[in-house]
Order: sequence, then C-alpha cells, then structure tokens
Amino acid sequence: MKLGDAGELKVLERLRERFPSGSRDVIIGIGDDAAALDINGQALLLSTDTMTEGIHFDLSLFTPYQIGYKLVSSNVSDIFAMGGRPKWSLLGMTLPPETDEAFLEAFLDGVSDGLKRYGLTLVGGDVTGSTGPLTVSLTVSGTVEGKIIRRCGASAGERVYISGPVGEASCGLEFLKRLGRSVSLELGEELHLAVEWESVEPLLKRFLLPEACDLSEHSAHITSMIDISDGLFLDLTRLCRESSVGVRLYEEKIPVTGALEAVSAFLGISPYRFITSGGEDYQQLFTSGKAFPAFAEIGEITETGMYIVRTDGSEEEIRPEGYQHFVYP
Repeated sequence: MKLGDAGELKVLERLRERFPSGSRDVIIGIGDDAAALDINGQALLLSTDTMTEGIHFDLSLFTPYQIGYKLVSSNVSDIFAMGGRPKWSLLGMTLPPETDEAFLEAFLDGVSDGLKRYGLTLVGGDVTGSTGPLTVSLTVSGTVEGKIIRRCGASAGERVYISGPVGEASCGLEFLKRLGRSVSLELGEELHLAVEWESVEPLLKRFLLPEACDLSEHSAHITSMIDISDGLFLDLTRLCRESSVGVRLYEEKIPVTGALEAVSAFLGISPYRFITSGGEDYQQLFTSGKAFPAFAEIGEITETGMYIVRTDGSEEEIRPEGYQHFVYP
C-alpha cells in the first residue's frame, strides 16, 4: 500500500507500533502534540515541526519572513497544547544552492522575531544543501510547571471548548490563492480590494503570521487538549480517539467572525467548510468539567459517537476531514 492510500494517521500508528516508549524516563512518547521526558524529576517537553516548499508553503504566496515566523509559532503551539512553556530550540535548514542570501536573511528575521515573541533561545541546529525543495524545521523544548495536559484525558459529561475562532487561516489561504501573490503584512502592506481590507487582513495574519495560544494558567482545570493545526473535525477526532470517548458539537455555538463571513461570501464558499475542515489556526481545543466563560463552549463529551447538531436541528456524523500528509488533490 502506498502512503497516499494509507494516510498520515496510519503512518503515525505504525511509528507507535515500531517504537514503543519503553524507557522509564519517557513520560509521553509518540502520539501527542509533544513528547515528555522525566529529567531528574522535571518534565521536559520536545516537539518538532517541518515545513517543506510546495507542501507547507508556496514561495509565490509567502514572504521569507512569514515562513520563519510561522515555523516558530506552529512549533510553540504544540508545547502550549501540553500545558508547557517553550524554552530552547534547534533550527534545521535544507537549502537549494540557488537560494538568495537576501531570502535567507529575511527568513532568519522572521525566526528571530518569533523566538523573541515566545521567549525562546536558539541553541543549535543543522544546515544542509539540497537538490530538491527548500525545507526548514524547528525543534522546541519546554518545561511544565503544573500538570502535563494530554489528548487522552477527556471524559463523558465534560464540556468542549476552543480558545478562539477557527476557519480564518484556511479562508485566508484561499484568498491568497485567488490573489496569486504574497502580501508583506510584516511591512504594513495594505491592499485595495473589492472586499474590505479590514476583513481580509486578520485572515491573512491568522494564516501567514499566526499567534500560538497559551492556556497554561488554566492547566489545573483542563482535562485534555490538542492544538487545531489540521482542522477542527480532524483534530477533534484525534482527541476523542486518544480519550476513547465520543462528542456532540453544536454548530450554533461555534464562533464565526465577521471577517470570516465577509471574505467567505466574497469567495463564494460556505464558512462552515473553513471552520470544520480548514487548518492552521493554532487555536487550542480542550475539555473540562469547569465552566470557562472566556472561551467558546461548542459541545460536550459523550460515551460514544461523534456528531454535530446543525443550526436547522439536524444531526450529522462528524468525519475526520482536514489536512493529512501524503493525501493531496
């Protein structure tokens, strides 16, 4: 079977089978947002993200700065999803020989600003040449002051929350594709469009310059959590599978921003599609038995089954739709 037929989830399952965490020092191994190691009684979190040209970014739609900044934010989001604080990082760069020096400097500017934003220190990494696409990666380690939050802690009867609106990043990506060029948001570039810039800008920022969400101050009352990087339905499915539970969501409770409504209408695509199967918002999806009025409560954990109640009252099965590697259109 080819990887395109198996899909990313099958590959991850195979990795867990082949490499079980048998060491006493391993608190959490393969299968969560980050690994956790016991270092002299202190939990150390480790996470790696890779971005490859043509898969994670299109050089005609991203500036080098945005690639660097997003690389940091996407990685930090995984540390936050475990209730941790990012501390140190390793940068890997696989660069074609024709890469322009100005591109490299702008990329490193984005990395530098991302590191400063989250209080990270770059302590090493690796640089190699490439005859293929440009690829960059970041490994981030962090510490946990309270409890480690996992995907497997949800229980029936608990409430389901998201830290902020979802669907904005994928809508921003679709807009960029229609536009056909990059937008230098980091330099203050604005566009004169048929749709208001005030609606477009936050969606482009969510996709190109995302901000990871830190909920560590609420860790004591959060039972499970996952960052929404591949889509609400897909990441929710992962959390429910790890917790061996079901879920019931309510469409009317999922927040929809005015910006998303305006740009979705301009594109002629339903916001529901972006909200449920779009990714890269880097919001946190979490469960708790406690009420969190500051966050959107979008459903509840059940014993079995995964369903969403639509605004018309009908109930639909939730399918794991979202971004998966090895499966491309």
